[in-house]
Amino acid sequence: MRLIAAILVLTLVAIGAGALAGLHLFAAAERVADAKKGATPPPIASSYAGSARLRKLSPIVTNLAAPANNWARVEASMVTDSMSDEDAGILAAHISEDIVTYLRSASVTQFEGTRGLQHLRDDLSERASIRSSGKVRELIIETLVIQ
Repeated sequence: MRLIAAILVLTLVAIGAGALAGLHLFAAAERVADAKKGATPPPIASSYAGSARLRKLSPIVTNLAAPANNWARVEASMVTDSMSDEDAGILAAHISEDIVTYLRSASVTQFEGTRGLQHLRDDLSERASIRSSGKVRELIIETLVIQ
């Protein structure tokens, strides 16, 4: 009988200690959450000047040079200096044509691994910069799917 009473007392003490610890942790979590609500996030530093604009290119789907039954789909954006929407649209069409031309002359093995993707990004950015006479600062590849 004494053993059952001792186990019952220890169980009640454990329940009480657990409840107090839980309440303490809950109050601490609420304080942290309230502190994060009131804090303003630091401003994000941009590597581009205020006149830079991100313009999305239409998705590009084309076949690759080798193997012939492989297709590539690229979604990209370009970072440009300030220019009119009409000029940007024309430039985007020319850059899309350049991307199609580049992909049609490439094989799947050129895009394997991180190094291959980095080379693709660098080559396309360089082509876009040359095509635009330096108005395109960077070409950002958002998605690349090879099937």
